[in-house]
Amino acid sequence: MKKKRNKRPPRKMNPVFLVFCEGETEEAYINFLRRGEYHRPVKLISHIIGLSITPNKIKRYMQAEQIGPSDKIASFLMYDLDAKGITEKLAACNNSACITSNPCVEFWYLLHNDVQEAAVSTDACIEKLKKSSPDWANYKKGTLTEKQKRCLWENRKLASGRAQKLSEGKNPSSLVYRLLETLDNVILQEVQEK
Repeated sequence: MKKKRNKRPPRKMNPVFLVFCEGETEEAYINFLRRGEYHRPVKLISHIIGLSITPNKIKRYMQAEQIGPSDKIASFLMYDLDAKGITEKLAACNNSACITSNPCVEFWYLLHNDVQEAAVSTDACIEKLKKSSPDWANYKKGTLTEKQKRCLWENRKLASGRAQKLSEGKNPSSLVYRLLETLDNVILQEVQEK
């Protein structure tokens, strides 16, 4: 006689978001998000690919991370637009959402403290960021202090509003808010399903 097996309901898979980064500064931001409020509803993974990004590299990483055929997996490209030729490389990766900053990701950080509507160089942007608040005075690329993380979290909606008023791809601009919107929508959907 066969034993009846208890059928368990299928396990709900969290969406997988791969964020392909230009460098350590972008990856530090993604790691900050992953360890914060977004650690439960999504699997947020960052990979530094640098300027050698191609559609084939993205495809290989996505296949490696996919656990099952029903997994929801999406990719984002977090890059600065100050690198020569990067716009064309990102355009070739058309299955991924661009969350670029022009001139640099520090511009996204700056929007958490200040309004910047005039074009700015990378160096000038970093200097303005350092002057925007005592918490940013000792800023170093690739790292975030606890005070800087708190600023980024507490002022994220303010920065998003400022970024949305700027022209996409132009100097200055940042589309990082789109990743936050996507993550917030996942949380909202999870709350509604409960």
